[in-house]
Amino acid sequence: MEQLTFLDYLQNCLANGFSLNTSLELISILWVKRSKTLTKLNLAMQQGGQLGNEMLKLGFSKTTVTQIDLALEQGNLLDCLKQLATLNRLKNEQIKKLKAEMSYPFMLVIMMLALLVFMQTFVSDQFTDTNEYTGDLLLLGILALSILFLYFLTQIVALLKKQDYHSLKKLSHYPIIGPVIKVYVNYLLVYDVGLLIASGFSLQKMCEYASRQTKGSLQQFVGVKVGQQLERGKSLSQIIRQEIFLPDELILLLQTGSKKGDLSSRCLLLGQSLFTELTNRIEKTIINVQPFCFILIGLCIIGMYLKLLLPMYSMMQQI
Repeated sequence: MEQLTFLDYLQNCLANGFSLNTSLELISILWVKRSKTLTKLNLAMQQGGQLGNEMLKLGFSKTTVTQIDLALEQGNLLDCLKQLATLNRLKNEQIKKLKAEMSYPFMLVIMMLALLVFMQTFVSDQFTDTNEYTGDLLLLGILALSILFLYFLTQIVALLKKQDYHSLKKLSHYPIIGPVIKVYVNYLLVYDVGLLIASGFSLQKMCEYASRQTKGSLQQFVGVKVGQQLERGKSLSQIIRQEIFLPDELILLLQTGSKKGDLSSRCLLLGQSLFTELTNRIEKTIINVQPFCFILIGLCIIGMYLKLLLPMYSMMQQI
């Protein structure tokens, strides 16, 4: 949330005609809560620091910092900030929706845990002589599944914080979230390609330029990788098809032979369509989370019924 606030402040200041240094001074005054941190940032910039490096210290990802650096060199910082603010706002909105979707299942889980403790403490002792453990086995299986789910969730959160090439590639192979990550990275790269083409960059210059960006960032890794493959004589079509984060639609756009201005506009238009697809995929993913939670809750209820009723049924047969 704080990253979005910073991006919004900086974007609004620049949109009103203030220079970058003046904007940072104003933000340190306006945003009282983070005035000390922003004052340090402003001093570092006045002493010749790079905005991207300073934002990296504030917790921004390498991919975001690289986009800022690219935009600064190309003179498109305001457009870049709008794009980043839009992405961060989308992320925050979806997190709020996810919390809202999970609140009801979370309360049910707490109630069931309380009921399970009650059953284990006061009810199960009455059936110690039975050999029926089906309910216990089912509940243990659900517990193992829940622990596995939490493990993958923590892995996803940790990888999302890094947002470098390798972490994003790992995420792209995860079930459910993988397709969303691929569309997200496609959008970022297509947007950057569109801006570089508009600035008159050739393909080779793009690779050289990207390779000089923040080490370990998405753009830097892809730039080095594509540049090396071009040097080996691979065609652009082959490179795009083999690279998981470059959409196949780029092949059609780059083969049209249009002028650089038209090609840039088409890339940015493709970026807009990818952003729309990204929004839709996130919405579907959030909607599908709650049914999955209810399935787990339903299995827990079945497990508790089996834990209670099967021993009773076993005892009745022995009478």
